[in-house]
Amino acid sequence: MRRGSASGLARPLAPRFAVLAFTAAFAAAFAPSHLLGDCLDELLPRPRTVVRGISGCIKNPVLPGSYQLVVLGGRPSIYAKDPEGERYAHMTFAQLRRLADAEGKQVPDCAINDWPEFRWRGLMLDCGRNYQSVESIKDVISMLAAYKMNLFHWHLTDNCGWRLESKRHPELQRRDAFTRHAGRFYTQAEFKEVLSFARARGVTVIPELDMPGHTLAFRKATGIRSLADERAKIILGELIDELCSLAPPEEMPMIHLGTDEAREPGEKVPQSHLDYWASKVTANGRVLAGWSPGLKLPGQSVKQLWMGANDPRGDETPYIDSQNSFYINHVDPEELLSVAAYQQPCRWGKKAEKLGAEICVWHDDCIADTEDVARMNAVYPAIALLSDSFWRGREKDEPGLYARLPSPDDPRFALAVDLERRLVAHRDKVLAGFRHPFPYVAQTAMRWRMTDGAGRILATDIPQATVYPRHFWFPQGAYAPGGEGTVVLETWIESGREIECGAWIGATGFSRSDGRGRDGPTPARGEWNKHGATVELNGERIAPPEWVHPGQKGNPCETPLADEDYWYRAPTRICLKKGVNHVKLTLPKKGGWKWIGTFAPMLGTSDHPREVPGLSYSSAPPVR
Repeated sequence: MRRGSASGLARPLAPRFAVLAFTAAFAAAFAPSHLLGDCLDELLPRPRTVVRGISGCIKNPVLPGSYQLVVLGGRPSIYAKDPEGERYAHMTFAQLRRLADAEGKQVPDCAINDWPEFRWRGLMLDCGRNYQSVESIKDVISMLAAYKMNLFHWHLTDNCGWRLESKRHPELQRRDAFTRHAGRFYTQAEFKEVLSFARARGVTVIPELDMPGHTLAFRKATGIRSLADERAKIILGELIDELCSLAPPEEMPMIHLGTDEAREPGEKVPQSHLDYWASKVTANGRVLAGWSPGLKLPGQSVKQLWMGANDPRGDETPYIDSQNSFYINHVDPEELLSVAAYQQPCRWGKKAEKLGAEICVWHDDCIADTEDVARMNAVYPAIALLSDSFWRGREKDEPGLYARLPSPDDPRFALAVDLERRLVAHRDKVLAGFRHPFPYVAQTAMRWRMTDGAGRILATDIPQATVYPRHFWFPQGAYAPGGEGTVVLETWIESGREIECGAWIGATGFSRSDGRGRDGPTPARGEWNKHGATVELNGERIAPPEWVHPGQKGNPCETPLADEDYWYRAPTRICLKKGVNHVKLTLPKKGGWKWIGTFAPMLGTSDHPREVPGLSYSSAPPVR
C-alpha cells in the first residue's frame, strides 16, 4: 500500500498549461442551473464509488491501477495497488482541489474507490502529414495525463514526410523529400525529450513508422521506386533498429508498424519483407503492433482496429479499439457528447483480449498553423469527455446514439446530462485560462422539432446543438427516413431580456481527412451549403459568413480549411429579443455525405465559448 500526504500532491503531476481559478459567481453566471454541482459530482472520469464522509472505507485496492483516496479536513490519504494507482489518486485530488477552489470551498470529507476498466487509454496524433511543435505535443500529453489517459501513439511517418530524424539515413530529412512543412521533423534529442516528458507523467509513447503503405516520402528520399526492392527491406529494418536504440524496452515497450492501406504499386511487398521488419521489432524486445485491417505481421502481439475493421471475436490477438467516432477528425465538437456517452469501447471478444481504446486524430488535410490540428478537431474536449468511457467502459453499445442523444424522457439521457455537467465544470474551473481551444457549449437543455418537406413532424424535443437528420455512418439513429430530401429544424428560445450574443451556426460538416472531397467545395458566396440551406431568426434570414475560400475546388486537401465549420470561425452575431424567439433551419439535401444542422447561442469566442445565461428552449411554439 502507498500513502500520500497533502503537501505537494499535485506538484510532480501538474499539467504544463496554466490553470487559474474561476470565482463561484463568475462560473455560475455562465453555467445553466441544470449543470451546476459540487466538486464530488464534477470529476472526470467519474470514479467508481464516491462516499461523502469517510464511513465504510476499504483500504485494500487490489486491481491494477486501483486506488482509494480518503479526504479528511481537506487533507488526503492515498492507498494504492501500485505506482500507477497512486498517480491516479493524485490526479483525482488535484481535480477536486481545483474544482473546490473555484467555488471558494474546501474539498469535502470523502472516500473514493476507483480503478480503470482498460489497461490502455490514449490518443493517436498524426504528425507525419502535418508537423506539430514539440510544445503542442507536450500539451496534449499533459492533458492526457490530467484525465488518466496513459498512451500517446505518435504517428511519425506518412506520404507527406518522414518526421523522425535518422542519423543512419539523413537523406530522409532532405527538404525535397517532404510534400508539406518541408524540413520540419523531430530530432532524436526532441524525440527523447518527449518520451521523458511523457514518462514523468505516466504516459507511454508508442511510435509508429508506417510501412509499406504511406511511404511516398521514404521513396522520394531514397530514390527507391518500389518497396519490393531488397534495399527498401534493409533500410527500413535499419530504421526500426535505430528507433529502438533511442529508448530501452521498459521506456518504449511497443513499436507500431502500420501496415494499412498498402494500395499503390510501389507499396506492394512480399511476405518476406513483412517477416523481416517484424523480426526487427521483436529482436529489439518490443511488442509489435499494427492496424487491422492491414497486412499480416508475424509475431504481432497487438492489433489496432480502425475504420471498417471486422468483428474480431474469432481472433485471440489482443486489440486496441479506434473504430467509428473515435476518429474525431470526422466528428464535430457537439457530437462528442453522444460518442462519449453511447459508444462502447472494446465491444467485442473476451475481456482478456480488450487492451483499451484510442482517440485518433487523422488530420489528413494540410494545415496553415501548427495549432490547427487540435483546434479543428476539438482534441481537448475529446480527451476530457472520452476519458470517462475509456476509464469506466460502457455497459452497452448504442450505435443508434453515436450521433443522436436520446429523448429527454428516455432514462439513457441522464448519462449525457451528467457527462455534460462534468465537462462544463472542467471547462470553466479546472481549465480556466487554458491556452488551447476548448470548443464546447452545453446543449442538453436545447429542444428542436424536425419536420419534413411536407410539414409532417419527424421528431420533437431533440436535445442537441448539432442535429443529424441522417448520420453518414449510423443510419440506425436517423430522424429522416431517406438519405435525401428536405427537413426543417425549429426551436423556440425564451429570453428574459434582449441579448446581443454570438451563435454557432452550421449546415456543413467537413471531415478534416478528405478536404472538401465528400461534401463538395466550400459553399459559394451567400450560401450556407451547396444544397441551399437557409437559417432564420424571428422570420429574418441570417446571412452566411464571407467565406475565405468560397466555392473552393481543385486539390482540396492542399488548400487548408479556414472557416468552413462553425467552431473554427468567428461566431455569427445575433440579437435575441426579450420574450420568445423562433429559430428555423431549412436543410435540403441531395447527394453529398453529411446531412447536418447546427445552431447554438453562445458568448465569448469559438475557442473559448460559454453558454448564454437565462435562456429556455421549447420544440413547440408558445400557446397564445
